[in-house]
Amino acid sequence: MDYLKVLVEEIHSVVVATVDEKGHPHTAVMDMMWEDGKTVYFLTADFKPLYKRLKEDGRVALTGMTQGARTMDRKSISLTGQVEWIGKEYLEKLLEANPYMYEIYPTEEGRSHLQVFRFKKALGDFYDLTQLPPYQARFEIEG
Repeated sequence: MDYLKVLVEEIHSVVVATVDEKGHPHTAVMDMMWEDGKTVYFLTADFKPLYKRLKEDGRVALTGMTQGARTMDRKSISLTGQVEWIGKEYLEKLLEANPYMYEIYPTEEGRSHLQVFRFKKALGDFYDLTQLPPYQARFEIEG
């Protein structure tokens, strides 16, 4: 199974956990925007506290779940690992794949603040309740 495709296309929005310079935990909702078969890419604006935490520390844990009318209609993915900042690399590809970003950042000036990150290394867990017994799998990202 292509877990990264499930993460980007079926789950898309996840809750991300990071730590600040004092070790305090923080969470945020973020969209996983593109995958290349090896890793997953996302972006945030450089004026957000999340950007600072990602760039300075890079340790991330995230969890996301597919939509479904009932619990037994859902799949989930959790990732724990290290992300790396890649600046503007792949920004156009991420925006093209996620055109709603032009509504959130309608101006060139606004989009100039967007910065791209990708998972450099991570351990993932996949859980599928759409089949019984539930299917579980572990996978790795070596971006």
